[in-house]
Amino acid sequence: KQWYQRRVPITAGNAQVNDQYRSVWDKSVNNLYVVDNITNNREIVYWATKFPFPLQDRDYVFERSHSLDDKKEEIVIASRSITHKAKPEYPGKLVRVYQYGSKLVIKANQGLYEKGMSYVLTYYDDFGVPIPNQVKDRMATTKIPEFLDKVHEAALYLGTTGKLYVPYPEPHSPTLRRSVS
Repeated sequence: KQWYQRRVPITAGNAQVNDQYRSVWDKSVNNLYVVDNITNNREIVYWATKFPFPLQDRDYVFERSHSLDDKKEEIVIASRSITHKAKPEYPGKLVRVYQYGSKLVIKANQGLYEKGMSYVLTYYDDFGVPIPNQVKDRMATTKIPEFLDKVHEAALYLGTTGKLYVPYPEPHSPTLRRSVS
């Protein structure tokens, strides 16, 4: 669990699902785009990513859903790997990851459009090859925190520029789908 005092929950969620902007701030992205829009808050995503040597670059096809709940003052973004006819595997060039999932819960401290939030991220990924424990440890202690710092900076940028990208429209827009519990 992590807490950020300067981050606005809606921009943090937006930084996670804004594939165009992520391609700018995340240098590990080779390719990232929506393959198919299922609904306003569910889509099929293709993601090709660079991996450090000696690992081969990977690609993912996954379904991503995102919801905003005003009553709970939280945003949930969940992803799980799938297969999709529009994105077959290309053996030899990239290694397809068939077992991937993540769930990010962003909880507002004072409101979804106000500074202050905490989040919990659950993530699993089967690389398809044995990874030495020292490599896993390095990723957990350095690469994941570095990535989260980049997400934090991306969210701060979105917040200071006032730019909210799809799938979230401007705050309090009637087209934003909200879950009601």
